[in-house]
Amino acid sequence: MFPVFAYGQELLGWQFLDGNQLDSQKQLCPDSDNKVCFTNALENIYRENNYYPLWLDESFQSELLLQLKSLVYAELVPGMDLRLNELEKLSENSDLRGFDLLATDTLLAYKSIVLQVQKKPRYLFKGHKLRIPRQTYLGTILSISPKYLSEELQQLKPNVKRLENAIEVAEEFIRLPSHNYVANKGARVIRCGQEIIHGHAMLEVLYRYGDLAFSDYQWLRQQPVIENAGPVNDAIKAFQRRNGLSVDGIIGPSTKRQLALPYKEVARVIALNQQRSRFGADGSKRPVIKVNIPDYSLRVTNQEQLLFESKVIVGRANRPTNLFSSSLNTMVVNPTWNVPMTIKQKDVIPKVKKSREYLTNKNMKIVKSWIDRSEILPDQIEWSMVDPETFPYEFQQGPGPTNALGRVKFLMPNDYAIFLHDTPARSLFNRNKRNLSSGCVRVEKAEELAQFILDYQRRSGIAPFAHMVRDEDSDTVSLARRLDVEFMYMTAWLDENDRLQLREDIYGYDRPGSHPVDPEFVTLKDFRY
Repeated sequence: MFPVFAYGQELLGWQFLDGNQLDSQKQLCPDSDNKVCFTNALENIYRENNYYPLWLDESFQSELLLQLKSLVYAELVPGMDLRLNELEKLSENSDLRGFDLLATDTLLAYKSIVLQVQKKPRYLFKGHKLRIPRQTYLGTILSISPKYLSEELQQLKPNVKRLENAIEVAEEFIRLPSHNYVANKGARVIRCGQEIIHGHAMLEVLYRYGDLAFSDYQWLRQQPVIENAGPVNDAIKAFQRRNGLSVDGIIGPSTKRQLALPYKEVARVIALNQQRSRFGADGSKRPVIKVNIPDYSLRVTNQEQLLFESKVIVGRANRPTNLFSSSLNTMVVNPTWNVPMTIKQKDVIPKVKKSREYLTNKNMKIVKSWIDRSEILPDQIEWSMVDPETFPYEFQQGPGPTNALGRVKFLMPNDYAIFLHDTPARSLFNRNKRNLSSGCVRVEKAEELAQFILDYQRRSGIAPFAHMVRDEDSDTVSLARRLDVEFMYMTAWLDENDRLQLREDIYGYDRPGSHPVDPEFVTLKDFRY
């Protein structure tokens, strides 16, 4: 039997939980024979702390409930929604004695979930439901003090600016009744001036997102026909801008899909992305390069300040860019390009068989192997007899303006042969949807990024990037002052003006049942040093 302890001038024991209808443990920890998950741990904690209450500070109570909401709205932990409701009810009824016991048990459950996610982060990308493991070291925790609570809540908190504001936005979507807009597959594209199918349902969605003014919504909803013109077209463009779509006012498949997202799904994705924010460097110690894959963007930040940004091209769905952390340690100016096997077989060899000048035009040479790079002259090969599948040699493209890697590549330790690089195919950055590569990330402003990194080195004797490029020779620069690199997958966040930003789920990580990418690409392994 759990002893009693003084809560202010009152006494507290297990009996104060017995008087409440508590069922969350049936899903959170079905093996428990009590109304809590960590019975023995609670007895140890309160005994070692002289049965002194832990949650007298209301700021601790509010912070715990706030963080639990993020976990609950992400729909990751069966039973945590019931536990949150129980805590809120105890708080509303001023049952601080019962709240104290249940809050401590919930903190232990919450910590065990966070530790589980940190160990296997791919759970946040494959629709996996999280459960409190039967065996957990949390039962060995003997003492929790107010100082411990403060530090623990801070460590457990998702790395999201203005978390409370983001939770409020999620709650607004949860409270909304379902909308009736449907993105019919195969439906025609609605251009400017054309009638909008399901126009009134679309108006309601645009209004709820804040892209259509209330006065315009009130007037338009009375109209028999809704056209993609005037304030409606302006609202469509505002919606597209917030969703990272082409801001053309044309209602195409991508715009329809984003408009059709159920409100409660939007709330879930907002909270899910908050949980994903736990991983990687935050730029508080040194600059960090953040590549957000569904946003097709690269940003360099330090101390929450934006230092550099660029558009990027990321891996397509069948060759996705891996998610991981690393640190930039090498930059290669005027790089050579080792032609990959698939491109060698399906592209290069067929073109060489048609015209030997292809190699000269592309500044390519043939090497015996990647280990023995002795050159093989094209005239030494009987091309009419070459089978692309069995061709024993390799192709290497020399430095220059047509090199597939452009003028610079940025290397970092990882197990996936992923790196950042320039590209001569500049027109691809004009596309809005840029999941086009085989995994590596192409940077639009690669040359500016190179100079930024050189400036950050603060070393005398390093030539400006433009001078290095003009030399045409391949030049490797070791980076003594490293920058962290994060390959992220964030599809929902609040911008600096607290406007909701959403991005298409291009890899299916938000909804794994839709078009999932193999979770092997989601390791979030840390290669930083």
